[in-house]
Amino acid sequence: MTEPMTIKYRTIIVEDEALIRRNVSRKFKELGTRFEVIGEARNGQEALQLIEHSVPDLVVTDIQMPVMNGLELAKYLYFAYPHVKIVILSGYHEFEYARQAISYKVEDYLLKPLSEEQLRTLLDAMELKLGSAVDSLAHVSAVLDEQVKPEDIAEAVKLYLKQNYMHEITLQDMAGQMHFSVDYLGKCFKKVTGETPLKYMTGLRINEAKRMLVTHENMDIKTIGGAVGYSDSHYFSRIFKNKTGMYPSEYRLQLQERKKALSMDDEHHHVDLS
Repeated sequence: MTEPMTIKYRTIIVEDEALIRRNVSRKFKELGTRFEVIGEARNGQEALQLIEHSVPDLVVTDIQMPVMNGLELAKYLYFAYPHVKIVILSGYHEFEYARQAISYKVEDYLLKPLSEEQLRTLLDAMELKLGSAVDSLAHVSAVLDEQVKPEDIAEAVKLYLKQNYMHEITLQDMAGQMHFSVDYLGKCFKKVTGETPLKYMTGLRINEAKRMLVTHENMDIKTIGGAVGYSDSHYFSRIFKNKTGMYPSEYRLQLQERKKALSMDDEHHHVDLS
């Protein structure tokens, strides 16, 4: 019997002190969990460049850093990458300060120096959160002996797509994990939702792209495409136009003009009142 594919959770460590950074990375490797360190950064700005090129699942960040600190990074990720989990690494005296980050959906705070037990407990909790979609797929395949309802299959696929749309994923990957044929999986999903899994995933990606075009007016189109799962920017633009009737640049321009028109209306309104 073939072993099921092990999901690896991509992790980035952000810490300006090289010794601590290497130490945290080493602890990740020694624990041998599903969390794989794919990059390290010395400050928030370096981290953003890394994140834009390879959207991780987890970011472990120090608070006090030059250029861009951990709270600024957490705030940016909260708005730009809602699915990325953030964990704050802080010194004891920074702990209260770290609590500000609660509004940016920070998952946890780890106190330095970091113990293996602390890290293991945190990663077990993170695996439960990140793995809920994968677990739901595993649950569906585990009850294959019973009658699995198409609704269960569709829900599991939806959950998986919602949490993984920013990665390159195929129906074959999901079907393989659930031990169903691609055709059967697609048929169940369409029967329940009225659309194909691909169409559902495209909808998720385009909605997130629209949000990013509005909230990050200076972020280039290629970066936004990459962040929602399209490594080819031309393909991303084509899909976006197909869904919205406009290219991403046109969509952004239209929103900017609408915003400008609204602010002009406000100005006239104020003038009339005075």
